[in-house]
Amino acid sequence: MGGIDDHIWRLILRLNSKDVLPVYGLRRNSTHYHLITAINHSIGLLISGSYGNIAVLLNRAYKELEVRDFVETDYITTCKEYLASLTTYLVENKLLTYEEQELLRGRI
Repeated sequence: MGGIDDHIWRLILRLNSKDVLPVYGLRRNSTHYHLITAINHSIGLLISGSYGNIAVLLNRAYKELEVRDFVETDYITTCKEYLASLTTYLVENKLLTYEEQELLRGRI
């Protein structure tokens, strides 16, 4: 799909699989809700080719991981791998402006 690395697509499929996605994660009162929302919105933007806007959502996801004391589950581990892989992909392929890259500075 659109030249995106196969590894990133495998992570996307894993993130939303019933075996990995937190059981109640899509409920608004879940501690995972904001993280899941940021991750899934970034996936939608990736698919649509809206690369610049992805930086905002990746930054939100990184912040959620920093401020919440998540147990290191399969979902959290996969989120971290997805974020690192996608951030690297966007930067290395020059798909972000300087300002958009600044949002992600120090994240790779």
